[in-house]
Amino acid sequence: MTLGRELEALGMREVRERIRAVVARVADSGPLVVMQHGEPAAVLIRFDEAERWGRVERGLAALHALEVYPELVRGTAQMGAAVRGELRPTRSAIRSLDTEPREVLGPLQTVQITDLRENLAAHLEQVSGGRAMTVVSSGRFAATLISPREFDRIRALGRAVAWFAAAGLDLASADEAEVAAFVSGSRRGSARTGSAVG
Repeated sequence: MTLGRELEALGMREVRERIRAVVARVADSGPLVVMQHGEPAAVLIRFDEAERWGRVERGLAALHALEVYPELVRGTAQMGAAVRGELRPTRSAIRSLDTEPREVLGPLQTVQITDLRENLAAHLEQVSGGRAMTVVSSGRFAATLISPREFDRIRALGRAVAWFAAAGLDLASADEAEVAAFVSGSRRGSARTGSAVG
């Protein structure tokens, strides 16, 4: 995961003038904030990172089906209780989560690097409107532009994803059956511990 690395920021003009080098740098290392009028307009992340977060979202959807909502847990200290079903969010919190946009799950929208350079402002406007855009360079998917809002959302999910990885479940690679087995095992273990203590 590269989202935890230190962020760099470049103005729109510099990004436009050095677009190939900027995309290559992001593809090789990590995210970059594109500034417009002194404000973050978009974040450029590696394409494989965007794909990974799309897979994490599918893992989270499997958890939601089992009434586990990691995004609504205040801290990782409460994550185990949430997985075991001991900590349940309110219906209004769940409804709010359901309405939250998830740009990384949108349809694949591509832009050639030359078109991005020539029409950067228009593309940044689309990205800030919630449409992730994948940059094609030298015939390959090199990087993805997402809104700063989406970047903050997935970066905030990083703690929950790390908790599950440490507990033995990689949300980016687990299928629905693996997620269900993990939750079921956690709940069975909790029932055994509870009956032994009680």
